[in-house]
Amino acid sequence: MNTKAKRFRTLYLSLFFVMLYIPVLSVIMYSFNKSPSTAQWTGFTLDWYKELFSDRVIADAFKISIQVAVLTSLLSAIIGTATAIISIYVTEKMEKTLNGLMLLPLLVPEIALGVSLLLFFSALKMPFGITTLVLSHSLFCVPYVYIMVQLRLKEIDISIIEAAKDLGAARWQIIKTIIIPLVLPSIITASLLALAISLDDVVISTYMAGATSTTLPVHIFSMMRVGVTPKINALCTLILVGTFFIIGFSQIFNKKK
Repeated sequence: MNTKAKRFRTLYLSLFFVMLYIPVLSVIMYSFNKSPSTAQWTGFTLDWYKELFSDRVIADAFKISIQVAVLTSLLSAIIGTATAIISIYVTEKMEKTLNGLMLLPLLVPEIALGVSLLLFFSALKMPFGITTLVLSHSLFCVPYVYIMVQLRLKEIDISIIEAAKDLGAARWQIIKTIIIPLVLPSIITASLLALAISLDDVVISTYMAGATSTTLPVHIFSMMRVGVTPKINALCTLILVGTFFIIGFSQIFNKKK
């Protein structure tokens, strides 16, 4: 029975990873295909990468996406970490209220959140652009930072903080010298996650982007209406390489810590 169970688990996991990674591998493979069609392989070429690097529209959209993602990760890290630290100093009832408020953006459907933000910023007469994109992306990225940092805070030995209090350390000194260094790996990991989520967002970015601040995912989505060339495969390949690099950097940093 155990042998059959192991074989079944191995077969299931193999099929799962095949279904998961074959589409990704096909995107990478056809980014080097001479033919603009994905129906057949006609030979190896780097022309699509050359065409990609010469496309100024994609380059501008990519710059905007990176700018928005970096600002979103920084803002989310600050707000999420501050809120998580505050949650350990409040009452249990107040902590439950904070948890509910922080998790709420994750429970609301993205399209409803996008429409709500559109009406909200329109009422404020705020011009749509990078500012609205950063604020809206931070709204649903902050909860991820909050959850990850709060989980790390709960793992901290309370005796360390009590010892610091006995030695006369003020609350801000405890936060600066004990809490922040201990949760720093979680902050960095959560910031990288917020960066990836911001780069990947389409629905909310569609509502929040102005006429001159179209993000890369929104631009790619608009291109799909008229047909996608292997140039997009080349772009996706570069994004995958960048994502793997960020994940690897995060893992190396966490191991060192």
